[in-house]
Amino acid sequence: MKLNKTRIVFGIVTLYIVAAFGWWTYAHVLSNDRLYTMQHDQLELLCYKATLDVNGAIAQEIVDDSTKARTYLEANFPQLEIVFDENLSPLDNFLIRPKREAYAHLSHVHLRKKRMYLLEGVVMMSLLFWGIIWIYRNLNNRLKLQRQQGNFMLSITHELKTPLASIKLYLETLQKRTLTKEQTDTIVQNSLSDVIRLRDLVDNILLAAQLDTHKYEIQEFEVNVTELVERTVERFSLPRNLQGRLVLNIEKEVYLTTDSAALEMVLSNLLSNALKYSPAEGKIGVALRTDDLSTVLSITDEGAGILDKEKETVFTKFYRTGDELTRKTKGTGLGLFIVKNLMHLLKGEIRIRDNKPVGTIFELSFKHHA
Repeated sequence: MKLNKTRIVFGIVTLYIVAAFGWWTYAHVLSNDRLYTMQHDQLELLCYKATLDVNGAIAQEIVDDSTKARTYLEANFPQLEIVFDENLSPLDNFLIRPKREAYAHLSHVHLRKKRMYLLEGVVMMSLLFWGIIWIYRNLNNRLKLQRQQGNFMLSITHELKTPLASIKLYLETLQKRTLTKEQTDTIVQNSLSDVIRLRDLVDNILLAAQLDTHKYEIQEFEVNVTELVERTVERFSLPRNLQGRLVLNIEKEVYLTTDSAALEMVLSNLLSNALKYSPAEGKIGVALRTDDLSTVLSITDEGAGILDKEKETVFTKFYRTGDELTRKTKGTGLGLFIVKNLMHLLKGEIRIRDNKPVGTIFELSFKHHA
């Protein structure tokens, strides 16, 4: 609602500014046309004044032939010329009119100023539109970021309170009741799951901060990717009892020069994302293959999928579809942001493809270098 209101106000202000610049250009062009008409009329009126002056000079015998009349007119009225009727007495029959050069000069100045005002209007309008678009995009991004940050604060509060409340309840249960060993083991296991959830959340927040400030450094060594993937999948699935939902297709003895901690964090976040958006009994696939050109790791889910228009924006920090107050899925909007930035540091590529018939495939590709 706030974003729409801001857009409406911005639109009204933009229309006013555009109209003001348009009116400024029109007013200058119109003023130039009026000035041209006025100067044209003044040139015509000057002919009458020159005629009276020449007749006065003839009467006072200052001018007594046509040559002196031309000289007198040229000295006092350089924009005009005098034409004599050679068949009659020249000093009694003459016509004073503006020179063609005077008309041409007026027309040239008029057109030059008109082009100048129109060019200034176009340039100013172009700069105005560029400025408006730049301001709008920055304002829009800022408002979206504020909304996403607000959603992040709501989600992080929820993500922290839920496991803490759960752990508190488990500890109070252990403190106040006498339980069987099986019940105690269940409570301890659930408490450990909540602790792992808190640990992963804190790790993501710290890692996102390091990536955002460009302080995360990659340490590359030759890594057995097969073992890394198997270890990460097992560590992720055991506390969540996901063994029956995971489908693995992993080639043996796949090696890659990379940062094992960063790659493990990428895989953990993608597994968490797949679990978050999958149905209760949906399968999660993890595949690893390699050839002479590249190593490809893919994570597949059977969720609702991602719209084409969101396949780039999902990697934005804090980005999550919907509103935090009504959203059902958990999360902070940092997971895919971390994945994208770590893949960039690892010099890998990430693509989002549609799974058939439903779901999403996140495909990580690492090219082999000679």
